[in-house]
Amino acid sequence: MRQSFFFLIVAVIACSCGTNHSQSVNEQITDLNIAQIVSEPMQYENQSVRFEGTVGHVCRHSGDKMRVVEHEDDAYSILVMLGEFASTINLEFEGKDVIATGVVKTQVRNIDALADHDHDHDGDHEDGHGCASTEEAIARLKERGIDADIMVYVELTGFEIK
Repeated sequence: MRQSFFFLIVAVIACSCGTNHSQSVNEQITDLNIAQIVSEPMQYENQSVRFEGTVGHVCRHSGDKMRVVEHEDDAYSILVMLGEFASTINLEFEGKDVIATGVVKTQVRNIDALADHDHDHDGDHEDGHGCASTEEAIARLKERGIDADIMVYVELTGFEIK
């Protein structure tokens, strides 16, 4: 009996000491590289993806985000919003390889350009414009001859430090 209890305690400790952190997600996860995500952000918006890279930077001010750099081409990197994982990511991870899983999100940075034009403000959203999606915001900007400035980021749902 004591031996079984001892092995149970050892098993619990062993399971809790790993660096593989994830939330349970019951959806399809697509394996991509960072270049694919940042080059075609609208293709992957709101999809769960998994990618590998090197932690290039962990935010020292808020601690709620990090930047992950592509292994093969350091010209590509992606912002990762840590959410509930913020307390488990620290500055010591900078320079280490990571496998990250998360949901791709986009945001139109120049949405305020619509305010310079006449458009209906009925049904405005919290961000001050009436667009229900990034696609709608892009279409509205395009109608006015304005190129959308799209920021892509990933909301982290799991990670493993290698």
